[in-house]
Amino acid sequence: MNRIILAYCHDNAELAEQVEHDLSRIGIPFDHITNQADEKPGHLSTRLHSAEDPVVLLVTDNFFKSRDCMDGALAAVQALQRSQRLLVVVADGKISRDGGTTFERVETHFDRMVYALQYMNFWQSEWLALSDRYQQSEGSAKATLELEMNASRNIANEIGELIGVLREGGYVSWEQFLADDYMLFFKQFGLQEWHAQYRLIAKDSYIPQDSTPPIPPTAPMRPLSETPVVAGGLVPAPPQTDTLATGSDFAALNFALETEKSDTNGHFNNSEITTPTPGDDLPPQTDWDFANMDALHFDEETESPIQDAEDQIEHAIRDAWVWIEQGYIDRGIELLQFTLEQHPDNLRIQQEYQLALAKTKPQPPATETWAAPEPPPVPIEVASAEPSLAENECRSYNLMGDMAAEKGDYLFAKYCWDRVADLNPDFPGIFRKLGLMTSEHLRDYRETALHYLKKSLEHQPDDAEVLLALAHAYQENDNAAEANTHYAQAVMLAPSLRSAEFDQTFGYGIATTASPEVAPEAPSALAPSSGEVESAPQPVVEPREVLTVLVTGATSGIGRATAEIFARHGHRVILTGRRMERLVLLKTQFEEELRADVLMLPFDVREPGAVQAALDNLPESWQNIDILVNNAGLAKGLAPIHEGDIAHWEQMIDTNIKGLLYVTRAVAPGMVARRRGHIINIGSSAGKEVYANGNVYCATKFAVEALTRGIRLDLHKHNIRVSQVSPGHVEETEFAITRFDGDAERARIYDDFQPLKSSDVAEAIYWLATRPPHVNVQDVQMYATQQASATVVDRSGR
Repeated sequence: MNRIILAYCHDNAELAEQVEHDLSRIGIPFDHITNQADEKPGHLSTRLHSAEDPVVLLVTDNFFKSRDCMDGALAAVQALQRSQRLLVVVADGKISRDGGTTFERVETHFDRMVYALQYMNFWQSEWLALSDRYQQSEGSAKATLELEMNASRNIANEIGELIGVLREGGYVSWEQFLADDYMLFFKQFGLQEWHAQYRLIAKDSYIPQDSTPPIPPTAPMRPLSETPVVAGGLVPAPPQTDTLATGSDFAALNFALETEKSDTNGHFNNSEITTPTPGDDLPPQTDWDFANMDALHFDEETESPIQDAEDQIEHAIRDAWVWIEQGYIDRGIELLQFTLEQHPDNLRIQQEYQLALAKTKPQPPATETWAAPEPPPVPIEVASAEPSLAENECRSYNLMGDMAAEKGDYLFAKYCWDRVADLNPDFPGIFRKLGLMTSEHLRDYRETALHYLKKSLEHQPDDAEVLLALAHAYQENDNAAEANTHYAQAVMLAPSLRSAEFDQTFGYGIATTASPEVAPEAPSALAPSSGEVESAPQPVVEPREVLTVLVTGATSGIGRATAEIFARHGHRVILTGRRMERLVLLKTQFEEELRADVLMLPFDVREPGAVQAALDNLPESWQNIDILVNNAGLAKGLAPIHEGDIAHWEQMIDTNIKGLLYVTRAVAPGMVARRRGHIINIGSSAGKEVYANGNVYCATKFAVEALTRGIRLDLHKHNIRVSQVSPGHVEETEFAITRFDGDAERARIYDDFQPLKSSDVAEAIYWLATRPPHVNVQDVQMYATQQASATVVDRSGR
């Protein structure tokens, strides 16, 4: 059809009447689409969808707050924009304070975040109010409210995106629309030749008698794009006559554009059409502030043209002080804080943030001596059916955040949920949502994600999903030890979260810090090795005799694998190590999954006083130690003797030799007194064969072999067995990463062959310990198949 459609909220009918009165005088026909009291919500959008003609959409505050207008508006606007048939005009709305006799103007703004948020809040509050009424209604009233609730929920879900679409598509203010005798209207619809005709007759302006002349918004508006609206055959050039065309004359004309203004496909050639310039008697284009709130990333897919960082910061600062000056101090502070997170090195935002904190900090009364006021008497709680303003605001922001996250607008979701957390830190699940969303989708906020996840665990310590997210967050913050610990806690609470990929990612028990306990990770049912298919958990075996086993360096690697295999077979285990948090985790894990009897002894084997005190104060039921596994040990550095690090030498000697001696000295007297016991020392192939640059480490392991033989000579007459296990390369250990001081690249020494696993060594230890009492296996030296000696390895691949 050949007409122009005026779409608007019925409350603003006088605006549409003015447009039609002015422009119909040269024969342009108009059709009106507006909301009617007797129509269901969405009727206006449905008619816009089915329309085939160009549309002038009058967007006002009333339009944004009308359920009838807004239901389905997003899809309608998008369809009109795709077909280039839409001209959006932003005008002020109005509100009546006395029932309809007089009206006040309400400015319409949505070009900046703080304005758009008002409409989002409006529809969130509307939905909450309907929800409360719905709970108390019955029958047909309840059914009607349900329809209204559904419509309001749809609008609340879409209004943020609708505002973004309107901003991206372009719009003009009411003042710009009227300026220069509707010049923008004629240009946008390709009717420039009609403009001259209209100017001949536009000698007066039409203003309805019962309304106040509309006043343009003071906030600058975004200009239209240069592409004119096209809808197939548009209105023709006006008749070349001094008389006005009538409606019938208009309808009878040939509705085709002149050939030179169309391309071969019949589309309008816009090469002659430009946006208004200062010479067109409109406000200069340089004054049209797009007000792109990029600092809040309102909608990254539909954002206005990107301004530089300084402009973003200035907009954020200006908006924040508006919030603060209007009494919304928390919102202003939050906006400054949010911008500071994005631009942490910007001195301007740092100063404004500190200034705002200083100015808004509560001050004590100006008296000579100030004391905290007496707390008010505790009021008697009275049940209230009406939620408080703060509660409503929390619910509103929470729902807005939910919807933003659902649509992928994660920065705005963070903004909303942060607001909830500030208003009520105990709001159910708020830090959980912030933590999970931020860690997964906002990778630039790693430290912030850690904060949220930790706060979430304060409210719910056994949340496995949060523990897993926290493990990822620690990993990204280069804290492998904490990542490992939290991953282990997560899979202990929820085994379904476990995977071979995660085991490899977190090293499951492999720390990146140097530690006296060189402890590989046991790839048993509790900790399958990376790259292997996780098997079903092995059953707990009831032993014929329950032994008490002390394992040093039990928090990871060979020590942990050894402790686990004894616990799985029903023996009592004493776990020792420096890292208390890991001891707690292992104790809990063994007790819950293996039904094991476990005791923790946190101490450093390098400190003789701590070792002796711990063992002297064992509970009476744990004092009879049957098996001692001296596992704690490490390698530090790989350098020729003239370049060696003395601190490395001392650490290896103190741990590998002295630590073994201190623990043995504290445990052996009890074994001798009982004439019963077995000491198993963990040596190394380096204690059998020296290799280049391994000087001091090899010496300490040669010492372990010598001590093993010497202790056996001393204790065999007391019926005590003394053995040694000397493995070659063992993966899933801290050995390499510790030797190279956390250099993960240098520590990748197992990539091209298959070494032993920590569980292989643990099984050898268990086999040694469970031989008949008259059998003492003195030494087990073991290599992987691809290793022939300490220095000869087939590195052709795993």
